[in-house]
Amino acid sequence: MGAPLEPSLAEVLWEWGRIGCIGFGGPPAHIALFRDLCVVRRRWLSAEQFEDAIAATNLLPGPGSTQLAIFCAWRLRGVRGALVGGAGFILPGLVAILGLSARILCAGRSTALPASSPRR
Repeated sequence: MGAPLEPSLAEVLWEWGRIGCIGFGGPPAHIALFRDLCVVRRRWLSAEQFEDAIAATNLLPGPGSTQLAIFCAWRLRGVRGALVGGAGFILPGLVAILGLSARILCAGRSTALPASSPRR
C-alpha cells in the first residue's frame, strides 16, 4: 500500500470546516477529531508528527486547538493550506456567534435573556 496522497485545498476546507461545525467539547474534542482525521483515517501525518504538533502548539499562548488546526493544514499544504484550514475551522463558529448576536440585537428586549437587553 503506497503513501497516502496529500489532500487538495478543497479537501482541507471541507474536513477542517466539518470539524469546525461538529467539534463541540472544546480543544480536547478538536484534538481528538484532528488526530482521527489526520493520523488514523487518512494517514496524512504520522502519530509522531501529530504529537510534535501538539507539543509545539502547547508552547504558544492562545487557543491550542485552533493553532493545531492551522499547523496541521500548513504541514499538509503549506501557507495556502494554513489559510484555508484556519478559515475552515474558525468560520463556522464565527458565523454562529454573529448570527446569535444579530438575533439578540434585533430582538430588542428579551424576556428569555434579560441581561442581553440594552439598558435604557
